[in-house]
Amino acid sequence: MLEYLVRHAGAVVERGSCSSTVGLNFEGDPNIVEVYVGRLRRKMTSRSGETIETIRGRGLSMDADA
Repeated sequence: MLEYLVRHAGAVVERGSCSSTVGLNFEGDPNIVEVYVGRLRRKMTSRSGETIETIRGRGLSMDADA
């Protein structure tokens, strides 16, 4: 998921396209993307200044400087 967000840095990525691209297609909790993004955020903030931003109603965005 991190690789997908880095490749699309600066753009807003819909959660559905992000989850389907990285293989999270299943009949389960719809918040699974948020769980993985939360884990990535915790790892990234401890190591660098890069951030994954939630754009309400649209999706996710990563800093273009990443």
